[in-house]
Amino acid sequence: MTLHRVQASEDSFGEFFWRLSLAVCLIALAVVCIRVVVQAGRHKHSGYFVYVDAGRAWREGRHLYTSLDDLPPAERQQLHAKIANAGEWQVRENTIWGGYRYSPTAAILFVPLSFVPGPVGEVVWRVFLAVVAYGALFWCSQLAIPRPMARRHWSIFFLLVLWSYTGCLNNGQSSCLIVGCLLGSVAACCTDRWTLAAVLIAIPTALKLYPVSLGLLFTLLYPRKFGPRFAIALVVAFALPFLLRPYAMVEEHRRWFWHLLNDAKMAVPLTSWDQDVRLLVRRFLGITLSMKTFMALQLLVAGTIAAICIAGRLAGWPRRSLLARTFGMATCWMTAFGMATEPSTYILVAPTLAWSIWEVWLRPSRRATYHGGHSPGGAASRIVLAGCLVLLIMAYVFLWFPWGRIPNSYGPEPLAGTLLLGYLIVRSVRELRGVRKITVGEMVCQEVDVGRVTSSPTCSFDDA
Repeated sequence: MTLHRVQASEDSFGEFFWRLSLAVCLIALAVVCIRVVVQAGRHKHSGYFVYVDAGRAWREGRHLYTSLDDLPPAERQQLHAKIANAGEWQVRENTIWGGYRYSPTAAILFVPLSFVPGPVGEVVWRVFLAVVAYGALFWCSQLAIPRPMARRHWSIFFLLVLWSYTGCLNNGQSSCLIVGCLLGSVAACCTDRWTLAAVLIAIPTALKLYPVSLGLLFTLLYPRKFGPRFAIALVVAFALPFLLRPYAMVEEHRRWFWHLLNDAKMAVPLTSWDQDVRLLVRRFLGITLSMKTFMALQLLVAGTIAAICIAGRLAGWPRRSLLARTFGMATCWMTAFGMATEPSTYILVAPTLAWSIWEVWLRPSRRATYHGGHSPGGAASRIVLAGCLVLLIMAYVFLWFPWGRIPNSYGPEPLAGTLLLGYLIVRSVRELRGVRKITVGEMVCQEVDVGRVTSSPTCSFDDA
C-alpha cells in the first residue's frame, strides 16, 4: 500500500513538472513572438531577413551573393582605399562581405518564406524552429536517448536547454533548425530509419557545411546502412540548384566559394573573432594559430573522436548510448573546433550538456551504471558541467548589452565547449576500460563454470 502511494505521488509530481516546463517554454516562445511583432522591422540581431532576401533573390533570378565584380571600377578602388586606411573589418560588414552566407541549396529552402508578410513570417519562422528543436529533443527522450529514464524526464531536458533555445529563437537563427535535424538523425538511426537520418543530416549540411562531420561519423559506425544513403542525399542536395538553373549556378557557386575563402577574421579586433579555440589561444597565450596549424588541430581532435566512436561500437555499447555520445562529441567539435562559429552556434551543445547534467545528478545505483560500470556522477563531473552551463549562460546574457562583446572576447563559449568535449572523452575512455575489465571477468567466470555464464552481478553486463 505504501509503495503504491509513493509511486502515485511521484507520478503526480512528474505530471505537474512536465506541465510546468511546457508552460515555461510556451511562455518564452510567446514573449519572443510578441517582441517580434512589437519591434516589426529589420532588427539588427535577426537572421530572418537574410533568409527571406535569399529566398526572394532565388525566386526573382538575382544573384545570391555580392561580389567585387558587381562594383564599378571607381567604387572598387574606393573600397580598397578604405580598407587600406581604416582596416578591413571597419568596412566589410556594410559592403560585399555582408549578407547571405549559406549554400545556393539553402536559398531554395527559404523560398516559401519570401511569400509571407514580414511580421507574420517572423512569427511563423520562429514557431517552426521551436517545433523542430523541441520536437526532436522530445523524440529522442521517448526513444530512451541517452538512457531509459529519459522517457520520464524529458521535461527536465526542456528546462535545461531553455536558455539556449530561447536566445536562438529570439535572433531567428537557423541553428535551431540545425540542432533539431541532427537530433532527429540520432533518433532515426535508433529506429532503423536510415534514409530519414541521411536526409536530416544533409539538410543542415546544405546550410552550414560543418554538420557533415556527424554524417561521416555515422558512416564509420554503420557503413552499409547509412553510408550509401548519406552519399546520395548529399549529391541530391547540392545538385538540386544545378538541375533547376544549370547555367546560373556555376557563377553562384564561384561567388559562394569566394565568400567562404575570404571570411577569415584573423586581422580584426578580438571582440569580433569567431568563438573557437583560436580565440582562447590568442587571448591567454598570445599565440595566433595559422590556418594550417588550426586545421591540423581540427584533424587531431576529429581523429580522436572517430577512434572513440569506433572503439565504442566494437565494445558493444548500446546503440542509443553510442549515438548520443557520437552526437555530443561531434557537436563540441563543430563549435569549439569548427569554422565561423558564432555565439548562437553553441545551441548545438545544449542537448548534450542537458543530458550530461541530468545523468551526473541522478542518484548512482547498480542499474544506473552502464558500459564499464562507472557511474557518471561525481564531484569533479558536476563541477565541470555546472561550469560549462554557467559559462554559456553568461555569454548569452552578455550579448544583451552593448559592451557584451568585450567579456565574450575572453572565450567563455569555446572554453565551455572544450571542457564539455574533454569530459565526454575522459568518460568514454573510462567506460571503454571498464568494458575490458568486465570482458576479462566474464572469461574467468566461463573458465570456472564451463558451459554456461554465471548470473552473478560481478560477471554480468547490463546493456539496457
